[in-house]
Amino acid sequence: MATPLTIVQVMGRLGIGGVESHVTRLSEGLVRRGHRVMLLVQDPGTYGEAVKAAGIRLATAPFNRDGLLRAIELTRPSGADIVHAHNYRPARFGRPLAEALEARYLMTVHGPRAGWKRVMFSDWSDTVLTVSQADRDNIVGPFGLPARRVEVGFLGVDTEIYRPGIGTSALRAEWEVPEASPLIINVSRFTHRKARPAIRLLEALPIVRQQIPRAMVVFVGEGEELDRISESVKRVNGQLGERAAVVAGPRDDIPAVMNAADIVVATATAAIESLAAAAPTVAFGRTGYFGVVTRDNLEHARAVCFADHGRLRDISADRFAADLVDLLAENAAARRTAKEVRSAVEEKYSVERMVDHVEGVYRRIIKAE
Repeated sequence: MATPLTIVQVMGRLGIGGVESHVTRLSEGLVRRGHRVMLLVQDPGTYGEAVKAAGIRLATAPFNRDGLLRAIELTRPSGADIVHAHNYRPARFGRPLAEALEARYLMTVHGPRAGWKRVMFSDWSDTVLTVSQADRDNIVGPFGLPARRVEVGFLGVDTEIYRPGIGTSALRAEWEVPEASPLIINVSRFTHRKARPAIRLLEALPIVRQQIPRAMVVFVGEGEELDRISESVKRVNGQLGERAAVVAGPRDDIPAVMNAADIVVATATAAIESLAAAAPTVAFGRTGYFGVVTRDNLEHARAVCFADHGRLRDISADRFAADLVDLLAENAAARRTAKEVRSAVEEKYSVERMVDHVEGVYRRIIKAE
């Protein structure tokens, strides 16, 4: 049996979001394998207790000089083998922490960054992980890192939790969505450019309803743009003369949410969760519009993190509406396609396979010491 490792994961806030889900799933998977994991955050958010219940030690410290001293004091007794920082700001904190602990250091990049910011950044690890090919492309080059230093990983999903067959009648009743109404659900963190799909979806909804009269939209998530989306929902509902769009806000029953949808519009982690639930999924995120995810284009979709990374085209409300109408009009076929995609996700992108990969990177880095 391999020697258990002591790992310090460093991230900003333990709230709702893709990075948070990724780090939590990774940490839980490592604990199940007998490793000791500490999650060091600035803010435990809403999931701190759940993390501790999973056997992960939780510690908090501000990401500043005083916080670094506190973090060293908290983590030194553990005898950390590796400090794993997730994204840029945690990396600026994680690298000096690793040096103080005489531990190995690893950084994972979770999203694109402007070129001038990459040039100014210096806290890279010797090996850098990314969660998409587009993220790798973003940091490799003349003003970035050599390709040999960057390794592409992936977002793992628990296909036992995110699965088809979860009852959704209570959800529809809560949202006052009739069982006969085709339902489009946009699951996202509604911040900055990630709110653009929601706005485009509201523009497309009246066009969709010309051919699918009972179609409704529900927005699930949180973020600073949610108020603007709520105002747009009121305006569109007023134009249509009925309640066709609903803001549900943040929820913790996302597997059921995915099952309630006839179409899910999502990006990044939410998209892979939707696919695991065998929901027809349209990838639309902060970097543009990818479109309907199928088994044939799954790897292409993953390469751009389901339209969260890379560079994609925007889409007009008319074109978006046409894609949505096609999926709703032939929903049985769309669901068959979604089941095929789930099979591929279950085979290749489970949490256990993700943990396999990252654990292998840890051992390789430690062995190279």
